[in-house]
Amino acid sequence: MPVFKPRNRLVNFRLSEEEFEKLRASCALTGARSISDFARAAVMRSVGAGPDLSTIGERGGEMKTNQIDQKVHDLESRVTALMNMIHGLRRDNGAGDKCSTADNVAGVIQS
Repeated sequence: MPVFKPRNRLVNFRLSEEEFEKLRASCALTGARSISDFARAAVMRSVGAGPDLSTIGERGGEMKTNQIDQKVHDLESRVTALMNMIHGLRRDNGAGDKCSTADNVAGVIQS
């Protein structure tokens, strides 16, 4: 992303190790390109002159959203398979096939 306004002023401050780790974690959660971009946006937002932190690193956020969507889809598939097996157990209530259906349920849960 090109910088339209050159940034030629430097702000420097120290952090404890704990503060730095929190900063790094927050930076990663928002998908910011760098700690500098994250810190700049946070400072400018606090003085009312910058972007919302949720808009930083939109590509990173999209990637995380896609990963979450995929995991939710996988979970939905497993729940559907479990529900079908449970319905099968109910139908087979008197049949001798309970163990194999129960084994199938356990297999879905473990995978």
